[in-house]
Amino acid sequence: MFKSLRNKFILTNMLITTAILVIAFSSIFGFMVAGSRREKPRAPEEFRSSDEIVKMLEHEIEQERDEQLVRLGVTLILVGVAVEALVFIISYVMAERSIRPVKEAYDRQREFIANASHELKTPIAAVQANFEALGVEKKPWSDNIETELSRASKLVNDLLVLARTDGREMAEKKDVDLIKTIKKRAQLIEVRMGKKKLIYAVPEKMAANIVEADFAQLLDILLDNAAKYSKSYTKIQAEDHLVVVENDGKTIPIEKLNKLFERFYQVDKTAEGSGLGLAIAKAIAERNKWKILVESEAGITRFSLVF
Repeated sequence: MFKSLRNKFILTNMLITTAILVIAFSSIFGFMVAGSRREKPRAPEEFRSSDEIVKMLEHEIEQERDEQLVRLGVTLILVGVAVEALVFIISYVMAERSIRPVKEAYDRQREFIANASHELKTPIAAVQANFEALGVEKKPWSDNIETELSRASKLVNDLLVLARTDGREMAEKKDVDLIKTIKKRAQLIEVRMGKKKLIYAVPEKMAANIVEADFAQLLDILLDNAAKYSKSYTKIQAEDHLVVVENDGKTIPIEKLNKLFERFYQVDKTAEGSGLGLAIAKAIAERNKWKILVESEAGITRFSLVF
C-alpha cells in the first residue's frame, strides 16, 4: 500500500516535470528554428561578385545553422534527462520521508489491533466455555448472552485476520484447480442457504497460478455476503481469469457502493456482522494484485474478482 502511494507521488512529480520541460524546451527550440528561417543566410560583401561562391557560402552558413539547431536539440534533451533524474531522486527521497511517519503509525496501529485481538480471544473463549458448562436453561437473556458472545468472538477473529492480512508476506503461488476450489467453498455456504438456490455457471476446468488459501478465503467472504443478502438465489460464474458472485436483493445506491470495502462499514446497520468481511477481501485482493469490482442495479449485485 505504502509502496504504491510512494510510486504515485513520484509518478505525479515526474509527469508534471516532463510536461513543463516539454513545453519550455519546445518553445525554445521552436523560437530558434523560426528565427533561423526568418534570417536568410547571406555571404559577405566581398564574395558577392561570384554567384557560385555566394551560393556555396550561403549553403555552408545554412548547414552551420542546422548543425547548431541539432546541437541545441541534443543539449536540451540531455538537460531534460538530467533534470528528470534529479527530480526522480528528490521525489523518491521526499516521498520516503513523508510516508515514513505514516507507515510507522500504521504499523503501530496494526500491531495494536493484532495484539489486542489476540489477547481478547482468550477471555471470550473462556466465557463461552464456562457459559456452556453452566448448562443454563435456555431463556431469552441466556440466548442474548450466547448471541453477543458469538458476535464478539467473530469480531475479534475478523480484526485479527485483517491485521495479519495487512502485514503478511505473500505465500508461494501454485497451479490451482479453481473449479474444484469454487465448488468446495460453495458447498459450505449452500448448507446454510435454506430454500435459497445456489446456481453454478462455471466451466469443467479452469486453472490459475495463485495462492490457493487467499483465493478460498476471499471466495468465502463473497459467497457468505451474497447468500446473506440474497432474496432467492446466489450465482457463481467463472471464466478465464474472472470469477463473479451475484445475488438478488436490494439495489445498493452508488454513494454506498463506493464505501463497501471500508472497514466497519455496513449498508444495513441492522444486519449481523462486523463490517470487516469486504475490507478483508479487498486487502487479500490488493496483496495478490487482483482486482475486486462491485456493481448493483435493478436488485442484482455482482462482485467480480479479476486475476
